[in-house]
Amino acid sequence: MTLRIKASARKDLLKLPDAILLKAFRLILQIKEDPYPRGFKKVRGQKDKLRIWIDRNYRILYEVDSDVELIDIVYVGLKNESTYR
Repeated sequence: MTLRIKASARKDLLKLPDAILLKAFRLILQIKEDPYPRGFKKVRGQKDKLRIWIDRNYRILYEVDSDVELIDIVYVGLKNESTYR
């Protein structure tokens, strides 16, 4: 599958602490190999959006389009009230 990281998610990645950044990169590579890794969940109310924990307070939000074999990383960062909007 092809992996694409949106510009806003790239900016989010650069703001992460170093230890979290390494974990995020490992998870992103794992998502590229298997878009539905252990621990992923669907985002309620969003059709194709999935989430996975990086650490206790950090998440990756991504979308999978199986028809064109594309994975879009949408958001990487702290979970807060605006995370799923």
